[in-house]
Amino acid sequence: MIIIDDIIVDFIHMLVPFLIYLFYIAYKKKIDDRENDVIMILTIFSSLYIILKYNHPIFEYIPMFLVNIPLMVSYVKKNTIAILMSSVVAIFYLNDFYHSFLPVILIMYIVFYILYKCLFKKIKVSLFAAIFTCIYSAVITILGLLKYNVDISYYFKIIFVGIVFWIIVVNLIILLLKVEDILKIKISANDIKYDKQLKTTLFHITHEIKNPIAVCKGYLDMMDPANINQTQKYIPIIKEEISKTLILLEDFLSMNRVKLNKDILDINYLLSDFLKNYKPYFEENKIKTDINITDDEIFINGDYNKLHQVLLNVIKNSIEALKENPMIKIWTKLKKDKFYIYIEDNGKGITKDVLDKIGEPFFTTKTNGTGLGVSLSKEIVEAHDGKMKYESIPNEYTRVTLTFPILKYI
Repeated sequence: MIIIDDIIVDFIHMLVPFLIYLFYIAYKKKIDDRENDVIMILTIFSSLYIILKYNHPIFEYIPMFLVNIPLMVSYVKKNTIAILMSSVVAIFYLNDFYHSFLPVILIMYIVFYILYKCLFKKIKVSLFAAIFTCIYSAVITILGLLKYNVDISYYFKIIFVGIVFWIIVVNLIILLLKVEDILKIKISANDIKYDKQLKTTLFHITHEIKNPIAVCKGYLDMMDPANINQTQKYIPIIKEEISKTLILLEDFLSMNRVKLNKDILDINYLLSDFLKNYKPYFEENKIKTDINITDDEIFINGDYNKLHQVLLNVIKNSIEALKENPMIKIWTKLKKDKFYIYIEDNGKGITKDVLDKIGEPFFTTKTNGTGLGVSLSKEIVEAHDGKMKYESIPNEYTRVTLTFPILKYI
């Protein structure tokens, strides 16, 4: 019973930093990959510190398996710095535990990294964790036999600790991935909700503009220019209604005027971050994706939030156009001093006459559309000295090409 209590306490100690990480992600709501990587590194470091500071081996002559859990999480998160840091800490811990065998321990962790590079993308995390556990247990068994005078119970203890380690690793990783997926779906849903709220606001504005215009038309229909008394009575009313409309339009224009907060921005990173957040949404709606973008850093002078808004609008329009066997293809290309983003769907497509009008304010083919989404996106792209181009073949595909000038010198 004492052993079970020790395992539970050790697990809680190790789990606390990761729970704080998840709470932080949930609080931030939107967090980019670079910030995520930094927070993950701090989480891994905190977990390692707590394990080494407050935990201890369950059995004599058997080192703590838990010291490898931060390393396994680092593999899952594909964080190179965290992998290196966790491996170094684990190597020094084992070397200090056995007071020798550093070359053997070092080779073991090099083997782990090679297996990670070769197998991690091809097999399930649970299977990788099982392979990791078996190799680690075998090496620990050999080192224990060479270093200490152990009996047969030593083998059973290692098997027990290995099984416990595997169970903890798999469940912790499942917890992390599931919660992150839920948060991403929540973020995607909030963005879509925001888009619906924007449409609702536009409809309210349209209604508010329509009312005074209808009043003006009514009075003009009733007004007899030859009747001076009637003219003097109706004209002030018409002027007042027109003034209300102008004030409303001015407020609307002020609210929607494109104001950019430009800074040096990795556009490739922005696209990767956007797609990472929306991957759960695609999967939830059974939309196949064919994504081919590089990991290269491509810098432009841009506004992160405004360009995120453009990507959201383009993807949303693509989703709404999809039909049977929905698929969205996204790829990029770097040519000279231009960076191209291609977003293509296999939806119903767009006819040539409609294609010529896309981007015009208030032009829309949707029943409840406003015609401002594409227009605003085009304006944002052009404000970045870029271009937004639509290509389509009805019943085959629609492709949007976003072009941005890159910064030659940073």
